[in-house]
Amino acid sequence: MKTKLGRALGKSHHEDRCIGCLLGVACGDILGANLEFKTQAEILSDHGRVEDFLDSSWRPLGRYTDDTEMTLALATSLIECKQLSVTHCATTYARFFASEPRRGYGPAASLVLEALCDGADPLATGRLVYPEGSFANGGVMRIAPVGLAFRNAPDQVLREAIRRALVCTHVHPDAMDSAAVQAKAVARLCSENAVHTQQFLADLAAAAHGGVLRSKLTLVAQAVMESCAPQDFLGHLCTPNEYGAAFQIHAAEALCCGLWSFVCHPDDPEECIIEAVNLGGDTDTVGAITGALAGARHGTAWIPRRWYDQIENESGFGRDAIISTARKLSELDLRTCNGQ
Repeated sequence: MKTKLGRALGKSHHEDRCIGCLLGVACGDILGANLEFKTQAEILSDHGRVEDFLDSSWRPLGRYTDDTEMTLALATSLIECKQLSVTHCATTYARFFASEPRRGYGPAASLVLEALCDGADPLATGRLVYPEGSFANGGVMRIAPVGLAFRNAPDQVLREAIRRALVCTHVHPDAMDSAAVQAKAVARLCSENAVHTQQFLADLAAAAHGGVLRSKLTLVAQAVMESCAPQDFLGHLCTPNEYGAAFQIHAAEALCCGLWSFVCHPDDPEECIIEAVNLGGDTDTVGAITGALAGARHGTAWIPRRWYDQIENESGFGRDAIISTARKLSELDLRTCNGQ
């Protein structure tokens, strides 16, 4: 019998949602960590339907990736500053990046973070690798703490907070737009007790500033209404790239895969994360995005005991540190962006 925690870890409704959100990121990330770059068909052929954490020589059982680490770095900066500082945020990303164990950052992100470790200007590093900025999913994957901390802020304040959180790595409008919609979704879900799927998606589409994301969110809504099969959904949504025909490197595509998985199972957080990871492609990132949504909506009692018990838990990082960080993050209710 598959058991769940069955109890809330948070002392209040909001604290529990914050803990659930960050643990959800870690659960989705770890579930997908040993499947990255495999297609949906390859996952099914090699493993069947993946519902449990996997072990490997390159990613030990229960170890999270850069997706969770950068989420925790952003949350830590928010907690330490009680605000969003470009410089402090960038410095914290660099500090976490340089720590052990290494988390498997991609080559472009590594170049940027190494430059930040060497003291580069965080207002310039976002164009270090790509002159127009990266449209990849590294911003949307880590942005959940901003949605939690700025949940009651006006949209323009939320957007400014997101700019500050991403400017050192992702300045492309599509990356910023996707992160803003993910943060808005997290902010909304941590405060609501019901999800009306089509209205939820319509509201997020209205919050998008760019046509690229808005058109892809429309595809999500259509796929849900038509009960589209996963492989058909991926075929309509994803643009083939150097990583594969359905690898969700583009921020808007990774976000939409996460949202699709969530709205297909809005009342079953475990299932929506499993669905996300089994899509294949950038499995850890799509899992982390979906986990943030599921945890923000449902808190912690739903978390499978088999996942919770296997999340790495060394002193200073891992499961207990994630919970402690989330508790501190829950104390923030930021409604302005002060300073730099």
